[in-house]
Amino acid sequence: MNFRRPWGLISLVLVFGFIALLVVAWPKINRPRIIEIKKSVKELAAQKLPTMWQSDNFSSPPINFLLLGAAGEGWDAPDLTDTILIARFDPIANRIYLFSLPRDLLVKIPDQDTWTKINALYAYHKNLKGREFDALKQAVQEITGLQINHYIFVDLALVKQTVDLLDGVNVLVAKDIYDTVYPGPNHGFETFEIKAGWRYLDGATALKYIRSRQSTSDFDRLARQQQILQALKQKALTLNFWDISTFLNLYQEFSRHIKTDLSLWQLRNLWQQIKDIPGQNIIRQEISPAKFFVSRQMVLGQDTASVLIPRFGQDNYEEIKNYIEESIQ
Repeated sequence: MNFRRPWGLISLVLVFGFIALLVVAWPKINRPRIIEIKKSVKELAAQKLPTMWQSDNFSSPPINFLLLGAAGEGWDAPDLTDTILIARFDPIANRIYLFSLPRDLLVKIPDQDTWTKINALYAYHKNLKGREFDALKQAVQEITGLQINHYIFVDLALVKQTVDLLDGVNVLVAKDIYDTVYPGPNHGFETFEIKAGWRYLDGATALKYIRSRQSTSDFDRLARQQQILQALKQKALTLNFWDISTFLNLYQEFSRHIKTDLSLWQLRNLWQQIKDIPGQNIIRQEISPAKFFVSRQMVLGQDTASVLIPRFGQDNYEEIKNYIEESIQ
Protein backbone atom coordinates (compact mmCIF):
# COMPACT_ATOMS: atom_id res chain seq x y z
CA MET A 1 0.00 0.00 0.00
CA ASN A 2 1.25 3.44 -0.81
CA PHE A 3 -0.33 6.61 0.52
CA ARG A 4 1.05 8.62 -2.42
CA ARG A 5 -0.77 6.54 -5.02
CA PRO A 6 -4.54 6.31 -5.57
CA TRP A 7 -5.38 4.50 -2.38
CA GLY A 8 -6.97 7.10 -0.24
CA LEU A 9 -7.27 9.45 2.57
CA ILE A 10 -5.85 7.12 5.20
CA SER A 11 -5.06 4.07 3.04
CA LEU A 12 -6.65 1.77 5.54
CA VAL A 13 -10.24 0.88 4.86
CA LEU A 14 -13.37 2.55 3.75
CA VAL A 15 -14.62 3.24 7.24
CA PHE A 16 -11.41 4.89 8.36
CA GLY A 17 -11.40 7.09 5.30
CA PHE A 18 -14.93 8.41 5.53
CA ILE A 19 -14.52 9.39 9.15
CA ALA A 20 -11.22 11.09 8.40
CA LEU A 21 -12.97 12.98 5.61
CA LEU A 22 -15.58 14.07 8.15
CA VAL A 23 -12.85 15.37 10.45
CA VAL A 24 -11.40 17.37 7.57
CA ALA A 25 -14.78 18.86 6.67
CA TRP A 26 -16.11 19.44 10.19
CA PRO A 27 -13.92 22.43 11.19
CA LYS A 28 -15.04 24.29 8.08
CA ILE A 29 -18.67 24.25 9.20
CA ASN A 30 -18.23 24.29 12.95
CA ARG A 31 -15.20 26.42 13.81
CA PRO A 32 -14.55 26.82 17.57
CA ARG A 33 -15.79 30.09 19.02
CA ILE A 34 -13.77 32.23 21.42
CA ILE A 35 -15.46 32.22 24.81
CA GLU A 36 -14.79 34.07 28.03
CA ILE A 37 -13.45 31.77 30.75
CA LYS A 38 -14.95 32.63 34.13
CA LYS A 39 -14.15 29.44 36.00
CA SER A 40 -11.09 28.86 38.12
CA VAL A 41 -8.23 26.71 36.83
CA LYS A 42 -9.09 24.08 39.44
CA GLU A 43 -12.73 23.94 38.31
CA LEU A 44 -11.70 23.68 34.67
CA ALA A 45 -9.24 20.89 35.41
CA ALA A 46 -12.01 18.88 37.06
CA GLN A 47 -14.47 19.43 34.22
CA LYS A 48 -14.85 16.49 31.84
CA LEU A 49 -15.04 17.22 28.14
CA PRO A 50 -18.02 15.93 26.19
CA THR A 51 -17.26 12.53 24.64
CA MET A 52 -17.06 13.83 21.07
CA TRP A 53 -14.29 16.29 22.02
CA GLN A 54 -12.19 14.00 24.18
CA SER A 55 -8.65 13.57 22.89
CA ASP A 56 -6.21 10.69 22.64
CA ASN A 57 -2.71 10.92 21.23
CA PHE A 58 -2.48 7.17 20.49
CA SER A 59 1.22 7.37 21.40
CA SER A 60 1.63 3.90 22.98
CA PRO A 61 1.09 0.99 23.36
CA PRO A 62 -0.34 -0.53 20.14
CA ILE A 63 -4.05 0.12 19.59
CA ASN A 64 -6.44 -2.39 18.00
CA PHE A 65 -9.41 -1.19 15.95
CA LEU A 66 -12.34 -3.29 14.79
CA LEU A 67 -13.37 -2.05 11.34
CA LEU A 68 -16.78 -3.15 10.10
CA GLY A 69 -18.71 -2.67 6.88
CA ALA A 70 -22.31 -3.64 6.13
CA ALA A 71 -24.43 -3.28 2.99
CA GLY A 72 -26.81 -0.76 4.55
CA GLU A 73 -30.38 0.22 3.85
CA GLY A 74 -31.90 -0.79 0.55
CA TRP A 75 -30.14 -4.15 0.35
CA ASP A 76 -30.88 -7.69 1.44
CA ALA A 77 -29.53 -8.37 4.94
CA PRO A 78 -28.47 -4.71 5.40
CA ASP A 79 -26.92 -5.26 8.84
CA LEU A 80 -24.63 -8.22 8.11
CA THR A 81 -21.03 -7.09 8.61
CA ASP A 82 -19.52 -8.75 5.56
CA THR A 83 -16.33 -6.73 6.03
CA ILE A 84 -14.57 -7.55 9.30
CA LEU A 85 -11.06 -6.18 9.68
CA ILE A 86 -8.77 -5.73 12.64
CA ALA A 87 -6.32 -2.85 12.30
CA ARG A 88 -3.45 -2.81 14.78
CA PHE A 89 -1.65 0.54 14.95
CA ASP A 90 1.81 0.40 16.54
CA PRO A 91 2.87 4.05 17.11
CA ILE A 92 6.43 3.19 18.19
CA ALA A 93 7.15 0.96 15.18
CA ASN A 94 5.11 3.31 12.95
CA ARG A 95 3.27 0.34 11.46
CA ILE A 96 -0.28 -0.78 10.80
CA TYR A 97 -1.21 -4.45 10.65
CA LEU A 98 -4.45 -5.44 8.90
CA PHE A 99 -6.14 -8.80 9.50
CA SER A 100 -9.27 -9.87 7.62
CA LEU A 101 -11.72 -12.37 9.13
CA PRO A 102 -14.04 -14.45 6.91
CA ARG A 103 -17.70 -13.52 7.23
CA ASP A 104 -18.87 -17.18 7.28
CA LEU A 105 -16.94 -18.14 10.42
CA LEU A 106 -19.23 -20.00 12.82
CA VAL A 107 -19.27 -18.51 16.32
CA LYS A 108 -21.24 -19.00 19.50
CA ILE A 109 -23.59 -16.20 20.47
CA PRO A 110 -22.31 -14.96 23.86
CA ASP A 111 -24.32 -16.15 26.87
CA GLN A 112 -26.44 -18.47 24.70
CA ASP A 113 -26.31 -22.05 23.50
CA THR A 114 -26.87 -21.08 19.87
CA TRP A 115 -24.51 -20.46 16.99
CA THR A 116 -24.43 -18.10 14.03
CA LYS A 117 -22.06 -16.69 11.43
CA ILE A 118 -19.78 -13.98 12.77
CA ASN A 119 -21.20 -11.46 10.30
CA ALA A 120 -24.63 -11.76 11.94
CA LEU A 121 -23.58 -10.85 15.49
CA TYR A 122 -24.08 -7.11 15.02
CA ALA A 123 -27.48 -7.61 13.36
CA TYR A 124 -28.52 -9.91 16.21
CA HIS A 125 -27.66 -7.27 18.84
CA LYS A 126 -28.40 -4.12 16.85
CA ASN A 127 -31.16 -2.92 19.16
CA LEU A 128 -29.02 -3.08 22.30
CA LYS A 129 -28.14 0.60 22.23
CA GLY A 130 -24.64 1.21 23.52
CA ARG A 131 -23.91 -2.53 23.54
CA GLU A 132 -24.68 -3.51 19.96
CA PHE A 133 -21.02 -4.25 19.17
CA ASP A 134 -20.13 -6.03 22.42
CA ALA A 135 -20.81 -9.56 21.17
CA LEU A 136 -18.86 -9.04 17.95
CA LYS A 137 -15.94 -7.48 19.83
CA GLN A 138 -15.91 -10.38 22.27
CA ALA A 139 -15.93 -12.93 19.44
CA VAL A 140 -13.09 -11.19 17.59
CA GLN A 141 -11.02 -11.02 20.77
CA GLU A 142 -11.51 -14.73 21.40
CA ILE A 143 -10.56 -15.60 17.82
CA THR A 144 -7.51 -13.34 17.47
CA GLY A 145 -6.23 -12.96 21.03
CA LEU A 146 -6.14 -9.18 20.49
CA GLN A 147 -7.88 -6.75 22.83
CA ILE A 148 -10.19 -4.52 20.79
CA ASN A 149 -9.80 -0.91 21.93
CA HIS A 150 -12.12 0.88 19.48
CA TYR A 151 -14.59 0.11 16.72
CA ILE A 152 -15.68 1.89 13.56
CA PHE A 153 -18.76 0.73 11.66
CA VAL A 154 -20.05 2.06 8.36
CA ASP A 155 -22.89 0.90 6.18
CA LEU A 156 -21.95 1.15 2.54
CA ALA A 157 -25.09 3.06 1.59
CA LEU A 158 -22.91 6.01 2.61
CA VAL A 159 -20.80 5.46 -0.49
CA LYS A 160 -23.68 6.01 -2.87
CA GLN A 161 -24.99 9.04 -1.00
CA THR A 162 -21.57 10.70 -0.71
CA VAL A 163 -20.55 10.12 -4.34
CA ASP A 164 -23.86 11.55 -5.54
CA LEU A 165 -23.57 14.56 -3.22
CA LEU A 166 -20.19 15.29 -4.82
CA ASP A 167 -21.57 14.74 -8.36
CA GLY A 168 -19.63 11.57 -9.09
CA VAL A 169 -15.98 10.52 -9.03
CA ASN A 170 -13.36 9.72 -11.66
CA VAL A 171 -11.35 6.52 -11.07
CA LEU A 172 -8.90 4.36 -13.00
CA VAL A 173 -10.32 0.83 -13.15
CA ALA A 174 -7.32 -1.52 -13.11
CA LYS A 175 -8.98 -4.48 -14.86
CA ASP A 176 -12.29 -5.53 -16.34
CA ILE A 177 -14.95 -6.69 -13.88
CA TYR A 178 -17.75 -8.95 -15.04
CA ASP A 179 -19.84 -10.10 -12.10
CA THR A 180 -22.95 -12.15 -12.92
CA VAL A 181 -23.93 -12.74 -9.28
CA TYR A 182 -23.96 -9.20 -7.93
CA PRO A 183 -26.78 -8.90 -5.33
CA GLY A 184 -29.91 -7.57 -6.97
CA PRO A 185 -33.48 -6.71 -5.99
CA ASN A 186 -35.97 -9.26 -4.62
CA HIS A 187 -33.23 -11.53 -3.23
CA GLY A 188 -31.92 -12.14 -6.74
CA PHE A 189 -28.81 -11.34 -8.73
CA GLU A 190 -27.86 -8.97 -11.50
CA THR A 191 -24.83 -8.53 -13.74
CA PHE A 192 -22.35 -5.80 -12.98
CA GLU A 193 -19.81 -5.01 -15.67
CA ILE A 194 -17.18 -2.31 -15.93
CA LYS A 195 -14.24 -2.05 -18.32
CA ALA A 196 -10.66 -1.17 -17.43
CA GLY A 197 -9.60 2.45 -17.90
CA TRP A 198 -10.69 5.83 -16.59
CA ARG A 199 -14.37 5.79 -15.64
CA TYR A 200 -16.65 8.47 -14.19
CA LEU A 201 -18.88 6.78 -11.61
CA ASP A 202 -22.14 7.86 -10.06
CA GLY A 203 -23.08 6.69 -6.57
CA ALA A 204 -24.83 3.47 -7.62
CA THR A 205 -21.94 2.37 -9.86
CA ALA A 206 -19.31 3.30 -7.28
CA LEU A 207 -21.11 1.14 -4.72
CA LYS A 208 -21.15 -1.83 -7.09
CA TYR A 209 -17.48 -1.24 -7.90
CA ILE A 210 -16.42 -1.57 -4.27
CA ARG A 211 -18.84 -4.38 -3.33
CA SER A 212 -18.34 -6.79 -6.22
CA ARG A 213 -16.86 -10.10 -5.04
CA GLN A 214 -16.23 -11.59 -8.47
CA SER A 215 -12.69 -13.10 -8.56
CA THR A 216 -11.55 -10.91 -5.67
CA SER A 217 -10.51 -11.15 -2.04
CA ASP A 218 -11.35 -8.79 0.81
CA PHE A 219 -8.10 -6.96 0.16
CA ASP A 220 -8.89 -6.55 -3.55
CA ARG A 221 -12.13 -4.90 -2.56
CA LEU A 222 -10.23 -2.89 0.02
CA ALA A 223 -8.03 -1.50 -2.75
CA ARG A 224 -11.07 -0.44 -4.78
CA GLN A 225 -12.72 1.06 -1.71
CA GLN A 226 -9.65 3.13 -0.97
CA GLN A 227 -9.42 4.16 -4.61
CA ILE A 228 -12.96 5.56 -4.39
CA LEU A 229 -11.94 7.19 -1.14
CA GLN A 230 -9.05 9.00 -2.80
CA ALA A 231 -11.38 10.28 -5.49
CA LEU A 232 -13.83 11.48 -2.84
CA LYS A 233 -11.05 13.25 -0.99
CA GLN A 234 -10.01 15.07 -4.14
CA LYS A 235 -13.57 16.16 -4.81
CA ALA A 236 -14.09 17.26 -1.20
CA LEU A 237 -10.93 19.35 -1.24
CA THR A 238 -12.29 21.34 -4.19
CA LEU A 239 -15.19 22.55 -2.03
CA ASN A 240 -14.83 26.04 -0.60
CA PHE A 241 -16.12 27.60 2.58
CA TRP A 242 -19.31 28.77 0.87
CA ASP A 243 -20.38 25.20 0.03
CA ILE A 244 -22.11 25.09 3.41
CA SER A 245 -25.09 23.07 2.19
CA THR A 246 -22.83 20.36 0.78
CA PHE A 247 -20.85 20.16 4.01
CA LEU A 248 -24.04 19.94 6.04
CA ASN A 249 -25.45 17.24 3.78
CA LEU A 250 -22.20 15.28 4.04
CA TYR A 251 -22.22 15.59 7.82
CA GLN A 252 -25.82 14.39 7.99
CA GLU A 253 -25.02 11.36 5.82
CA PHE A 254 -21.96 10.50 7.93
CA SER A 255 -24.02 10.79 11.10
CA ARG A 256 -26.64 8.42 9.72
CA HIS A 257 -24.29 5.75 8.40
CA ILE A 258 -21.29 5.67 10.79
CA LYS A 259 -21.03 4.34 14.33
CA THR A 260 -17.86 4.58 16.39
CA ASP A 261 -16.72 4.96 19.98
CA LEU A 262 -14.01 7.41 18.87
CA SER A 263 -14.48 11.14 19.41
CA LEU A 264 -13.87 13.69 16.67
CA TRP A 265 -10.66 14.79 18.38
CA GLN A 266 -9.46 11.21 18.69
CA LEU A 267 -10.11 10.75 14.98
CA ARG A 268 -8.22 13.93 14.17
CA ASN A 269 -5.24 12.86 16.29
CA LEU A 270 -5.30 9.38 14.78
CA TRP A 271 -5.33 10.83 11.28
CA GLN A 272 -2.36 13.04 12.08
CA GLN A 273 -0.39 10.03 13.27
CA ILE A 274 -1.11 7.59 10.48
CA LYS A 275 -1.39 9.80 7.38
CA ASP A 276 2.34 9.67 6.62
CA ILE A 277 2.99 6.01 7.38
CA PRO A 278 4.90 4.62 4.36
CA GLY A 279 3.28 1.93 2.25
CA GLN A 280 5.79 -0.74 3.26
CA ASN A 281 4.71 -0.27 6.88
CA ILE A 282 1.13 -1.31 6.11
CA ILE A 283 1.16 -5.08 6.57
CA ARG A 284 -1.89 -6.94 5.29
CA GLN A 285 -2.64 -10.46 6.51
CA GLU A 286 -5.69 -12.39 5.37
CA ILE A 287 -6.81 -15.12 7.76
CA SER A 288 -7.79 -17.17 4.74
CA PRO A 289 -10.44 -19.90 4.76
CA ALA A 290 -8.16 -22.25 2.78
CA LYS A 291 -5.37 -22.09 5.34
CA PHE A 292 -7.11 -21.95 8.70
CA PHE A 293 -10.64 -23.30 8.27
CA VAL A 294 -12.74 -26.14 6.90
CA SER A 295 -16.15 -25.71 5.33
CA ARG A 296 -19.28 -27.38 6.68
CA GLN A 297 -23.00 -27.39 5.93
CA MET A 298 -25.32 -26.83 8.85
CA VAL A 299 -28.82 -25.57 9.60
CA LEU A 300 -28.95 -21.99 10.90
CA GLY A 301 -32.48 -21.00 11.76
CA GLN A 302 -34.53 -22.75 9.10
CA ASP A 303 -31.97 -22.63 6.31
CA THR A 304 -28.96 -24.75 5.42
CA ALA A 305 -25.85 -22.61 5.24
CA SER A 306 -22.18 -23.00 4.44
CA VAL A 307 -20.05 -22.14 7.46
CA LEU A 308 -16.36 -22.18 8.36
CA ILE A 309 -14.87 -23.70 11.49
CA PRO A 310 -11.19 -23.83 12.58
CA ARG A 311 -9.49 -26.83 11.03
CA PHE A 312 -8.35 -28.13 14.44
CA GLY A 313 -11.85 -28.07 15.86
CA GLN A 314 -14.73 -25.75 16.67
CA ASP A 315 -13.70 -22.93 19.02
CA ASN A 316 -10.02 -23.91 18.65
CA TYR A 317 -8.42 -20.61 17.63
CA GLU A 318 -4.88 -21.30 18.82
CA GLU A 319 -3.47 -21.56 15.29
CA ILE A 320 -4.97 -18.18 14.37
CA LYS A 321 -3.73 -16.55 17.58
CA ASN A 322 -0.21 -17.87 17.01
CA TYR A 323 -0.24 -16.64 13.41
CA ILE A 324 -1.28 -13.15 14.49
CA GLU A 325 1.23 -13.07 17.33
CA GLU A 326 4.06 -14.01 14.97
CA SER A 327 2.90 -11.45 12.42
CA ILE A 328 2.98 -8.50 14.82
CA GLN A 329 6.33 -9.25 16.45
